[in-house]
Amino acid sequence: MINLFKQKLILNDFIRSVSVLVSGTVISQTAIVLITPVLTRLYGPEAFGLYAIYTAILYTVTIISSLHYETAIPLAKNDKDAINTLALALLVLLGFVFIGIFLIILLNVIPYDNKNMAFYWLFLPLSIFGLGSFQVFQLWALRTESYRYIAQGRVQMNMSQMLIQVSLGMTSRSGSLLIAGDALGRVVGGFGLAYFFRQDFSRLRAVISRKRMKNMAIRYKKFPLISSWSSIFSGLSTHLPTFFIAGMIGIKAAGLYLIASRILALPDALFGNAVKQVYIAKGAKLLQNSFPQFRKLFKTTIQKLILLSLSIFTFVFILAPFLLPIVFGESWEETGTFVQCMVILYASQLIITPITANFYLLELLHLQVIAELGRLLFLILGIGYAYLFLQEPWQIILCISIAGAIGTIMLGLFSWYSLISFYRQDTIQINKLSK
Repeated sequence: MINLFKQKLILNDFIRSVSVLVSGTVISQTAIVLITPVLTRLYGPEAFGLYAIYTAILYTVTIISSLHYETAIPLAKNDKDAINTLALALLVLLGFVFIGIFLIILLNVIPYDNKNMAFYWLFLPLSIFGLGSFQVFQLWALRTESYRYIAQGRVQMNMSQMLIQVSLGMTSRSGSLLIAGDALGRVVGGFGLAYFFRQDFSRLRAVISRKRMKNMAIRYKKFPLISSWSSIFSGLSTHLPTFFIAGMIGIKAAGLYLIASRILALPDALFGNAVKQVYIAKGAKLLQNSFPQFRKLFKTTIQKLILLSLSIFTFVFILAPFLLPIVFGESWEETGTFVQCMVILYASQLIITPITANFYLLELLHLQVIAELGRLLFLILGIGYAYLFLQEPWQIILCISIAGAIGTIMLGLFSWYSLISFYRQDTIQINKLSK
């Protein structure tokens, strides 16, 4: 009876935490949904195609901008270790940004005679800093279970991005202005989230030291040495299709693909990210006390995500071709077909992505590297097949989506296997201690 009560208490707390994150995300994503039709009328598919390439580069590069040290913040045993881990992550991020600026200047990759492309490169380090810092402070918020601040921070960032992009779009329809709005909005989001924790940082600032940061760098060395590779593979799996589509079908198709991705990513943004973040916070605490309770959390999360994913994406598949041309304009008519072809990929991602937190929580990062590499290989096979045998844009998109979905399901199987592997290791250690 007591165990049943504990399980219900944990589940109710989990649901409440998810609800807080979802409420904030709903506000920001609703704003995106309302403002995107304005943007698609200010900027054409070609402008969004340029923006798609930029964001693909941004997200791929930012994956390793702090060497994944920020993911260790919720795992630190006390606030002293946590604040030094946060300081370490920010220090690495700043170093990464300055190296990026130096390389841009050194390699002379900025074509100064082309103002659009100059914007493209000059705003990249700023976007990396904004996105990277937001991710670091978000992990501190997860540690302190300040879900309300995460929700507010997302609203600030997304609203800033969209409003700046709309304002700039009134003056010109260049894709570089989409990029400028993206960069400025991300910086606002990063500083805004940090501001919420100014009292925490002021209180703990005195315990930050070079020696403690070095200790944290050694303690969590698996994150940059192993986890960074899995993140690189994951980033390539996510963004490689954008480069391939832009090169094989055209820059316009890349813009259509971006809008289709933005639509299909809404369920993951509304529910998937919230579930994953709470899963990390609750899972880290449960692992310190009861592995069976953590396993129960894993099972419950999977079951609810399967039902949620099937419900949402069935409606999306049916309605997309009819609604999207009305919402975004006639020039975006093909987006409905793209959405239908991509449904299978995003449905699988909504189910699997939250539970991949197992690799971090159980510190079995080598399994994630193998799984992410496998997912990338499946995607490359799909791209290769599309390049050799397919011609129609919808066939290419569908082929890539199926390959990505297969790889995502395999990632989920490895996440499930991580529970078995952890339990075996834990049992072996207990047996050794008992002897």
